[in-house]
Amino acid sequence: MKNSVLQMWAVFLLIWLSMTKGNTFAQVRIGPGTGAIDGSVTLEIKSGPYSSGNPYRGLLVPTLTANQRNQIQNPATGLLIFNTNTKQIEVNTGTTTSPIWTPGGITGTSSSSSGAWSLTGNAGTVSNTNFLGTTDNVSLWFRVNNQNAGRIDPTLFNVGLGYSALSTSTTGQGNTASGAYTLYYNTTGGYNTASGFQALHNNSSGSGNTASGTIALLANTVGNDNAAFGSTALQNNTTGSTNAGFGAGALKQNTTGNYNTASGAGALQNNTSANGNSALGHNALATNTTGYANIGVGEDALSANVDGHDNVALGTASMTSNTNGIGNVASGNLALRLNTTGQNNTASGLLSLQYNTIGSYNTALGYNAGPLVANGGLTNTTAIGANAIVSASNQIVLGDNNITALRCNVQTITSLSDVRIKENIRDNVPGLSFITKLTPITYNIDKAKEARLLGYPLATVKEDKILHSGFAAQDVEAAAKEIGYDFEGVSQQADGQYYTLGYTLFVIPLVQSVKELNTEVENLKAKLKATTAAYDQLSAQVKQMQHLLGLAKTKN
Repeated sequence: MKNSVLQMWAVFLLIWLSMTKGNTFAQVRIGPGTGAIDGSVTLEIKSGPYSSGNPYRGLLVPTLTANQRNQIQNPATGLLIFNTNTKQIEVNTGTTTSPIWTPGGITGTSSSSSGAWSLTGNAGTVSNTNFLGTTDNVSLWFRVNNQNAGRIDPTLFNVGLGYSALSTSTTGQGNTASGAYTLYYNTTGGYNTASGFQALHNNSSGSGNTASGTIALLANTVGNDNAAFGSTALQNNTTGSTNAGFGAGALKQNTTGNYNTASGAGALQNNTSANGNSALGHNALATNTTGYANIGVGEDALSANVDGHDNVALGTASMTSNTNGIGNVASGNLALRLNTTGQNNTASGLLSLQYNTIGSYNTALGYNAGPLVANGGLTNTTAIGANAIVSASNQIVLGDNNITALRCNVQTITSLSDVRIKENIRDNVPGLSFITKLTPITYNIDKAKEARLLGYPLATVKEDKILHSGFAAQDVEAAAKEIGYDFEGVSQQADGQYYTLGYTLFVIPLVQSVKELNTEVENLKAKLKATTAAYDQLSAQVKQMQHLLGLAKTKN
């Protein structure tokens, strides 16, 4: 049936051509259709619809292999065939003697016989002569699955490479996008650089941003001058500006915060709206949300900070537990590591002030200097030197229990003693009644017992070979209580765990003792003077009596 129909059409075509031979103008329509044929058409083939069989049909051109095609003798220019090797329609765009078989009829310069760029690679190209691109001042676009996948704009100087990269940019200029959906919603933002899947995806008008890494600066819309390097760095930033995040998750949750710098995976990852923070190291300032003007340098430095501000932490895990404390400075690994809400503390040295939690205005300089674990709430203490342990608020400690001498270029330490600030002044300091009850002793110190008592590490204990002179604090306390004297030179520290003596405070009762002795001396001197006068008077009387006796003997 099919062959008979084709034969019928062939006969009809031959008859028609013979009938119109010699006419100055002839037009032919094959297939169903009515109406006039366009004046520019010689042969019109209609695809359908047909009343029987396939309702719509196509035109089958001669199918040849490349070898068969090349055997055509003197092929006419414009000759059409289907190449079964390349699966393409080819047209001879050359001459009968020098045919050029062009796929689809697209002409061009190439080393291949077709003159077009081959889908399977090209050879024999001329550098800087053969190229892919345009020869006019129009943007060059690339597509994948009919979706934008590349763009080079010679007017706005935008470059996009990746599926849907820079798809909606309108007037923004100087942008570079590399990766799927990078700068996808950018419209007017300029001078942005995005590299990585969905980097700067939501940016619309923000300018001067740089994002490198998967979904880096993903949510940024109008924020300017931000830099994000690393997967999810500054991912949720929307309007925050002049932030810099280096490392996976750095400044990830920042939305509106400005002038923050984070370097290290997870650094400042939960910061939202706080400004002026600097974090350097893995998880440094990781949980900070609204705290501002903090500096954390080192892994986990200030990692638990939430809204504490004006803190400086330098060292691994320094101030790692701080949440709301403000104005603290920690320098050294694990310095102020347990501080939570304490304020205005300064710690310098490995493990310095490590047990401080809520105490404020403390200063510790040196390895492990500061309070013990049970005294995390002390205030206004100063510990200077390795293992210098403070046990009470308002206390200063210099060195550990191995210190044997304290030297200074001045000969005395002074304290404020102005009568204008003193109240309830009474002359009631005991003298000899207190001093005479004291027992001076000599002794050696058991350094191991001392270390256990004070909490010093036993590893640092050295044998004490010095013969000391002094008092026993308990004896001094008993002597003072016996006479009802509230002597401040003896005190119990750390809730009664041990005693201390202030030897300089013994000067006051000693002065009183000297005064009492001086009074006794003056009394004795007065008595001696009176006795001497009486003696002189008696001596004169004796001499007079002796004189009178002498006269009496002479008369007799």
